[in-house]
Amino acid sequence: MKEVPWRGPLWVTLQNGMRRQFCGPYDALDFLENEWPSHGPLHARAVRACRAALHHAEYASSARNCFMAACVEASFACSEAGNPRSRAEAKMVSRYR
Repeated sequence: MKEVPWRGPLWVTLQNGMRRQFCGPYDALDFLENEWPSHGPLHARAVRACRAALHHAEYASSARNCFMAACVEASFACSEAGNPRSRAEAKMVSRYR
């Protein structure tokens, strides 16, 4: 197994307001398996995708997308690194300025 960093880290805001950074499938898998609050279908998909990415680097992007979807399923805010808002949020804000 080899850690493959994502093209950019993700910031996840937990339900208690704490923000955490995830840099790749290993970070995400550890969180999904040990600290995740609810186990829905997107959680299971993200676990499988992260495991696959640890064995095959070409799956890293898919694992990132699955992790983001699992975050939405668990009601966590998820954003790209360096940008505290998601792209959708940024577009909405810019429309109303």
